[in-house]
Amino acid sequence: MSGTLALASAIAEMDRDTLAALVRSRRPHAHASINDPIGLASDLLKPDSIARALAPLDRAQLAAVRDPRSADSARIEQLRGLGLVGRDGDAAVALPEVEAVLDDALAAAGSGDAPRAAGALPTGPEAGPDPDPDPDSDPDTSVWFTSALTAVGQAAECLRLLRDRPGKLNRSGSIAVATVKHLAEATAIEPDEVTLALAALLRADLIAALADDQLLIAASGSGSWLASAHVERWIALARAAALSMPAPLRAEWAAAARPSCDVRALAAAVPEEYPLLPAADLAAVADFARLAEYLGLTVAGRCTDIADALLARDGVGVADPRGAGDADVVARVAAAMPETAAGVYVQPDLSVVVPGPLPARDEAVLVALARPEHIGVASTRRISEASIAGAYERGLTPATAREAFARISLTGIPQPLEYLLGSLGERIGGIVVSEHHGDEGRTRLAFARAELAATILVDRTLQHLQLHRTRASETELFSRLSPDHVLAALADARYHASSGAAALHEAEGALDAPPEAARTDEPEAARTDEPGADAVVAPSTGSGIASSDAAGAAASAADPDRDRSPSPQEALVDRVFTAARSEPGTGDFTRRLELAIRDRSPVRVTAESRGEVRTFTLLPVSVSAGRLRAADQSAGVERTLPITLITAVESV
Repeated sequence: MSGTLALASAIAEMDRDTLAALVRSRRPHAHASINDPIGLASDLLKPDSIARALAPLDRAQLAAVRDPRSADSARIEQLRGLGLVGRDGDAAVALPEVEAVLDDALAAAGSGDAPRAAGALPTGPEAGPDPDPDPDSDPDTSVWFTSALTAVGQAAECLRLLRDRPGKLNRSGSIAVATVKHLAEATAIEPDEVTLALAALLRADLIAALADDQLLIAASGSGSWLASAHVERWIALARAAALSMPAPLRAEWAAAARPSCDVRALAAAVPEEYPLLPAADLAAVADFARLAEYLGLTVAGRCTDIADALLARDGVGVADPRGAGDADVVARVAAAMPETAAGVYVQPDLSVVVPGPLPARDEAVLVALARPEHIGVASTRRISEASIAGAYERGLTPATAREAFARISLTGIPQPLEYLLGSLGERIGGIVVSEHHGDEGRTRLAFARAELAATILVDRTLQHLQLHRTRASETELFSRLSPDHVLAALADARYHASSGAAALHEAEGALDAPPEAARTDEPEAARTDEPGADAVVAPSTGSGIASSDAAGAAASAADPDRDRSPSPQEALVDRVFTAARSEPGTGDFTRRLELAIRDRSPVRVTAESRGEVRTFTLLPVSVSAGRLRAADQSAGVERTLPITLITAVESV
């Protein structure tokens, strides 16, 4: 027997908010063709739609789907809101279509037909300890900050590289192995940890995956995050991770109802407790457990006090980390983590020991001049000819580099570093190529020494650049070609030149600017304060189109109802809600007749008028204006009956 009528009856009794939630969760396919509860019920009872709705349910919920009469009222209301149980009078009833899909899915999953009864898992005070091999070997969760600081440092290294050079995505949208390998080699971080760092950055909306372009890029908030202190950085990553906890794992965590529960044990129990959960969702649960350990939310699987606060439904997980309600948690994080280091130790072998987290502006300078060798609570970096040369080629001057080391080094500037800064400055920092907007040409070449300018001016391999000087200076040359063209030609001729429009302002500007003035990469108009916003810095189009679109978007934001038409889902909700409450679309009789019309099946209709009761076998044609129009095939006539006279409608 079909469950369409029972589900339609349940849908007809829903208020608008519950109906809208049902449509959002089940996502009916044929929006335009659904006009009433019968139509919505028919769509929701398609096998693929049922399978999607059953997949995230635990065993207790699956048991209630099969036998709703034995389940508690709260669970029944939840299942009714998912469109998985129907209504017969005042009682909840199982739907045959849902039972059939459930049986097939359980058989396919190898779970048989033995769903666990509700309440089988202990919760609250009755719950026993987590299944540890040795109850006396509980880990010390107070050391969580070690993993936390390591994760923050590694995430920052990966983020900086992605700001300079976007990564690649596979066609499936996953991060390409080549990108992970490149980041691992450039940062001296293990590939598995690079993967976890990227996962944390993605959850915090600090990087964005552009599936259409197959690119992994830095998002608009990346500059602000890099300019913040290590405590704020970690809270941003940890909060985003807590909010992304998969629903099945969060349900198990809530059911445990005790502090410092074992997240790894809960994750291991998810496949048993949720037998229909897809492989991708099971993988997400395992990934979260690994990410929580990486970020220091757990230690050997155990939740820390900070993690419990972040995961609590009324804690940091639903508020801004800097909000008034979070002051205690933020203070606890700051107290657990080490203070910022006063500086670094530059060794004569050009290694740099970083004893702890640095202020953002000092960190930016050091990152520009030294390559990482180990990232952790205490990190080490290496100054090399390549790292200094790279900084010079991006626009940093020897004087600025020397000033930076003098400020952040607690051991001064060793003689090998002094020599390296000077010798490379003579070879590499002698030519700066920048864009020029005068009559002399499009490109200006500035030289440290006049003799070098004279040599390049007469170099035959560079004649095509049409270089020339003015009387104003002997250390300047000009070209009518573009700066990129000039830089490429100088490189081919083995002249080391740097770009005046280099991307090293983050380090160079930090020497004179206060910490809050550090570069953030994004224009003010492109920033968003929306929590979890997926904003990405969009390239300028060079036309007025983008600005006019932005103006229109701003106007729409100021007046949400302006030129706004309902979405297909909203229109569907309006039609079904109205049909369930309008004449003649109320009552079980009308829904039975509408179902018979939809299925083109005959029904037995009983009508009573003036004390006379008659029964007809009819093929309904339409229900409108409070009347049923139907074909009486046995009599060979068409009958019209007022709905108010009908006392029973039965399937034939």
